[in-house]
Amino acid sequence: MAKKAELYSEAERLYVQEHLGQTDIAERLGVAERTIRYWATEGNWAERRGNYVEATSKTSEKLYKLVQTLTDKAIESVENGEVPSQSQLFFISKMAPLLLKLQNYEESSAPAKQDEADKAKTATRYEDVMQEMQKTLMQLGLG
Repeated sequence: MAKKAELYSEAERLYVQEHLGQTDIAERLGVAERTIRYWATEGNWAERRGNYVEATSKTSEKLYKLVQTLTDKAIESVENGEVPSQSQLFFISKMAPLLLKLQNYEESSAPAKQDEADKAKTATRYEDVMQEMQKTLMQLGLG
């Protein structure tokens, strides 16, 4: 029974977070495609995938907005003959490259037709970027 629960959880993760298709998941986990289809229907995975994508998108939009706002304030300070705060500049310098990585992830995950290896790489890059952002936020005392 524990193995079934583990397979179900992994199948759901692959579908929701890595955007793999049911056939790919069945092949990867060695489970009948019919079983994956049943689990997906019963677990409402399509809706969960949509919610996951929406939440991820909202998070990145908020981060973009935060960096843009801080950048605008730093530019305004310079234009007024003031020196931007060190914490603002540090935050911008740390987050801007990470946002570029996140943007690259979002662009690479957009196409519906990726092979399984590309999807796995994309998901790994996303997780790496999010962990790096979280680490930076923690260092800044914001996480």
